[in-house]
Amino acid sequence: MASDPVIETNSVTVPITSLTFYGEYLLSGEGPFLKVYQVTHGKLICQKDVLNLAVIHGICKGFGSHFVIYGQKSLCVVSIQISEHDCVHLLFVSYRICVESTVCELKDLIWNICWLQENSTIEQHWSQLAVILAHNSVVRWHWKERLVLQHAHCAENCILYSALLIGNTWDTLFVAAGTVFNQIVVWKPSTEQESTQRCAVQKRYTGHQGVIFNISYNADRRQLCSVSDDRSIRLWSTDGAANAVLVLYGHTARVWNCQLLDDVIVSIGEDATCKVWSYLGEVLYTFTGHKGCSIWSLAVDKDNRILATGGGDSSIRLWRLDEKKTAAVSTTDLVKVDVGVVEKLKLKRSSKVSSALDISDLTPRHVTVTNTGEVLVLIQCGALLAYKLPSQTWRCLMYDPQFQSYGVMSVAPSKKMAALGNIDGHLKVVQLDNIESSAAEKHVFQGKVLNVIWASSEDLFASGPGGHLDWYKVTTDSCDTINLIIRSKFILPSARQHWATAVSVLADEGILCGDRRGSLHVYSYDSNTLGGSHSTGQSLQRLPPCHSLFGIHGKTGVTSVCLHDGMIYSTGRDGTYRQHILKRDEEGIAKLQLLNTFKVSKGFQWLERIVFPSDEEMQILGFHTNQFLVWSVTRSERLIEVECGGGHRTWGYTVCDVGSESIATFACVKAQQIFIHRVPWQLGSRQTIVKQALHGNQVTCVKHLASFSSINEEGVEYAVCATGSEDTTVNIVMLYLRRPSNPKILHRLQAHISRVCALASCPSPLKGDKHQLSQSVLLFSVGGRCALQCWRVNLKQQNGPSSPELCCQVEHLVSYGTVDGVERRRLLKKSADLVDPETRYMDVTVWQDAVSTQTVHIAVAGSDACVRLFDLDESSRNLTLQSVTPCHDACVLSVTHLSHQSDDFIATLILTAATNGKILIWDSRQGTVVNGTLESNKGTGTSNLHHALQSTHKTLGKYLLELHHHQSGVNCLSSVQLHNDIYLLASGGDDNSLSVSIVQLSRSENNDVGVKCLNTFGLPNAHAAQVSGLHFISQSCLVSTSVDQRINLWMVEVSSDNQSISKVQLSGSKFSHIADVSCMDIWVSRSGIPHFITSGQGLQVLHIAKDQYQS
Repeated sequence: MASDPVIETNSVTVPITSLTFYGEYLLSGEGPFLKVYQVTHGKLICQKDVLNLAVIHGICKGFGSHFVIYGQKSLCVVSIQISEHDCVHLLFVSYRICVESTVCELKDLIWNICWLQENSTIEQHWSQLAVILAHNSVVRWHWKERLVLQHAHCAENCILYSALLIGNTWDTLFVAAGTVFNQIVVWKPSTEQESTQRCAVQKRYTGHQGVIFNISYNADRRQLCSVSDDRSIRLWSTDGAANAVLVLYGHTARVWNCQLLDDVIVSIGEDATCKVWSYLGEVLYTFTGHKGCSIWSLAVDKDNRILATGGGDSSIRLWRLDEKKTAAVSTTDLVKVDVGVVEKLKLKRSSKVSSALDISDLTPRHVTVTNTGEVLVLIQCGALLAYKLPSQTWRCLMYDPQFQSYGVMSVAPSKKMAALGNIDGHLKVVQLDNIESSAAEKHVFQGKVLNVIWASSEDLFASGPGGHLDWYKVTTDSCDTINLIIRSKFILPSARQHWATAVSVLADEGILCGDRRGSLHVYSYDSNTLGGSHSTGQSLQRLPPCHSLFGIHGKTGVTSVCLHDGMIYSTGRDGTYRQHILKRDEEGIAKLQLLNTFKVSKGFQWLERIVFPSDEEMQILGFHTNQFLVWSVTRSERLIEVECGGGHRTWGYTVCDVGSESIATFACVKAQQIFIHRVPWQLGSRQTIVKQALHGNQVTCVKHLASFSSINEEGVEYAVCATGSEDTTVNIVMLYLRRPSNPKILHRLQAHISRVCALASCPSPLKGDKHQLSQSVLLFSVGGRCALQCWRVNLKQQNGPSSPELCCQVEHLVSYGTVDGVERRRLLKKSADLVDPETRYMDVTVWQDAVSTQTVHIAVAGSDACVRLFDLDESSRNLTLQSVTPCHDACVLSVTHLSHQSDDFIATLILTAATNGKILIWDSRQGTVVNGTLESNKGTGTSNLHHALQSTHKTLGKYLLELHHHQSGVNCLSSVQLHNDIYLLASGGDDNSLSVSIVQLSRSENNDVGVKCLNTFGLPNAHAAQVSGLHFISQSCLVSTSVDQRINLWMVEVSSDNQSISKVQLSGSKFSHIADVSCMDIWVSRSGIPHFITSGQGLQVLHIAKDQYQS
């Protein structure tokens, strides 16, 4: 018989199933945990497991700080205690959740609860609850005495999908119930008839074509609102007929919840959007930002007009209705300015403008926006005009016939100067705030100026024919005269389209340039050889790049490069933005090294610029179909979207202060007109993230990377883990172990294009910083589309009040598999022997070579019944395919390795398991030689794909041992050394069983490795569903988890001679709050306590009492 559970929960991250405002606090139901957040700071201040095994689905406020918490069949009453303490003239506030009544479990599912106010004294006034159950009955419950006072049944005896209690006394209480017949029935529990012992239905609302998921009520408007499986929202009048007074369609999937406010309707749905509607049926705002599918919970603070939404991605977000309402009025400030109808008189007022202008001369060629809100327009005749908003007045800044018909223009970051280039190779710089000052002009190229780029307010670059790129220093003297001084000259590598599109000066490190071909180039320069104040540039030699990443952004070009927080970012029209660092090799040559590649959102391909409004906020500017977008990477939402016709046009964007308000202005040329869109910048901060999103879909795998002890807080430990998901992302997550906290996402990695199936890690052979406060780990991920990705994760603790405690830098090293469709199609023409792109890599294991410590071996299990072995040389970023072994004639589900080292011999065995229930053991050293090296493209981190199966393959030869302990698929394997060459091997499968075997290794005279099974102990019903995770904690302790949401601790007893297993006994069991458990990993913390983490629909971190697993 199992003893009391010894497994304790540290933290749980699951979908948010309930939310309620309480003053300046927000109460959240996350699994059985009630968590309290401070709204203003978004900080988790306290949490408590209040429902044990049940999931919280509702939080209802009672008297004072009392709440009733309910979910599934359970309910309990809690209070929020907030205390202030004065300590050495400092005021401390403590928070505590107190359970006022133990958990009570009813006989049916609870749909809704309300407090009844029946007595005169406060103590008795709130002692009763009305509880509506799933079979259309209401219980009158005395929560202090735990008694059922009354139980009323409706005459409509059916199953309910939702219900709402309206009223605060038993005599005035009404029930609005959503039945299985897609109807809403209204009845009164206090009107029970003596003859039938049931309550008659007083009103019936029909119209929904699907089951009803939620019902809400507004007493002031006397209206009900229901949402349904048919994707509709329907309003019903309680005073009128039984027909819907308003039917709303707008969600693209099922609608889960709605709330009726006095002036708007708020709804949430399976499409992960929150919509705000007017009572006329118009969608006022659509809030997006939650990842994946489903917003499950909604709360409204009517006094402060704040919405809170909780999603299946485990995130909580706040939305301010007042800000959105103001913005909705202001966004109608849409101005279209037709330069063609501007009176010619406004141009003739400048003595420089010819009077012989016609309409064609006024066609706009280039447009941009200054930080004062002015729109600059370069028109066909060569005039530079400024259009001032909101006065809608024009002024002429320049007129030069040399710039008619063709011209390029760029405005300095200070917005005080503009640079122009023409078809004859002339470069001109004018001041925008001082028309009377002299402009600087210089003939720079024998041919047209292709582009002008400001790297800073003083650094100007001009790109010309033949890949020429000139760098000028722009200064002004005391008389406001502009000086244009040549600093250096560069040459771009030869290409079909080789002119510069983006330039950044990297302090003393060099110049970074992006070109129209999609390449990045690094130029080094010596400050001593730069052109001086009197230099004409004739003696300057054109410098070639010292390092290039060719075609990194595809053929559509690089659109911007910038430097932020020590990192270099580049964007392109290939739909990606990339993160780089600049490093110098042994010879001191600067080289650009790609760290990561990111995609913004599905379909967002045309990225133009990255901006950083703050250290914690990153925004992407670009075009999607016919819209200009400002996208918040931090919040995963569209901040601004303007229908402008698409990206093939000249445009400008800025945010400037107009009085006390910030205005975002976008301008572009559309149909030979100036199109201007202005919107208050409150849109840019319309949501607050209280809790970060984990993943948008199920977490399929998890892997522990490193453990740390906090520098700033004594006794506080945290772990860094990697998680993979069906949403194709890999997250690096920081988890605190000994205090209430939520996971902190350090990095989101987006190299996969399909589901991430498994993760593996090992210490980096290139240690780098060997300080005890830093660790470097190699992380491997495999998944769909036969993809294998490798990253280097550098973790370093920092000590400082203003800096984060842990600095995480992730570098993408190499890829294998179908990286992207374009590259795959190109290489398919070169090799007809590629791996089937439908192949899915199911599992991966890695280990370091015992002899060559610089080499890392990777074994990958494939759905094509093959096991592939790779070697990684981290320093050269070479990934070599060593062998491909067809082994099981079935999908290989799991793979692990067993590294044996003794005085007699050293060996690494590979253990594979498949859907046929068999476990095979192989010697990794067997096989024939194969050639086929995957060399990283050095900069891109992407492997060449003609690495596929060659005409001759190396295989692992014949397996050493076959074990058939399961009836179907084997999902997990684990091993531990018992004594010298004797090991314990455990497996868990789809047949709900566990198997523990003793295997012995041996070596023959010719150094061949042998394996034999000494004994096996089977547990046919170890779990009630398939086993999904299994790990040895020690020689005598095994932990397993399953889809049945049980975590079991097993004690393994082995005979004294290590030849047989006496018994495997259940020592402890713990219910897991994670649904669809997919994976488990285990580690020992710095304090020596075993911890493990399970994944599925969320994450759960647990630990085991130390004295429970020691033998």
